[in-house]
Amino acid sequence: MEGVKVAGRPTAKAVSALGWVLAWLVLALAPGCYWQRYPRLVETHLGLMVDYAAKLQGFAEDHVTVPAERWGEFTYPLERARDFARIVASRYPSRRSLAAFDRAVAAYAALVADPAILVRADAVAEIARGRATLEEAAAATRHEIDAER
Repeated sequence: MEGVKVAGRPTAKAVSALGWVLAWLVLALAPGCYWQRYPRLVETHLGLMVDYAAKLQGFAEDHVTVPAERWGEFTYPLERARDFARIVASRYPSRRSLAAFDRAVAAYAALVADPAILVRADAVAEIARGRATLEEAAAATRHEIDAER
């Protein structure tokens, strides 16, 4: 008995219509919710890359090497950051903070491109330069996020 109201209950048609309205609201508001989480997610990725760059510099200073099979510890944050950037680029391709974040990711990628960086004669200086570049790019990203708020 569709369309018949029984004892103060909404009709099946009304429930169905309400379901569609709620579904459309969720779809309409979802991008806004993502944007609200965006600064925190960017900061998480930046923090990880900066922390791992510091760890890499500590290894260089202590003359500790990392075998290639364990180098994934340093490249995993890079993979996650690249995936995040790819997802964000599909939603917010023109964000200046995303371009700045991409520069930070590129700086970290250069730093962890090869585990042999730890055995170079100038490892400490080279990693320090790469870390400084990364930290500058991270600061620029944070600045752009603040400007977008």
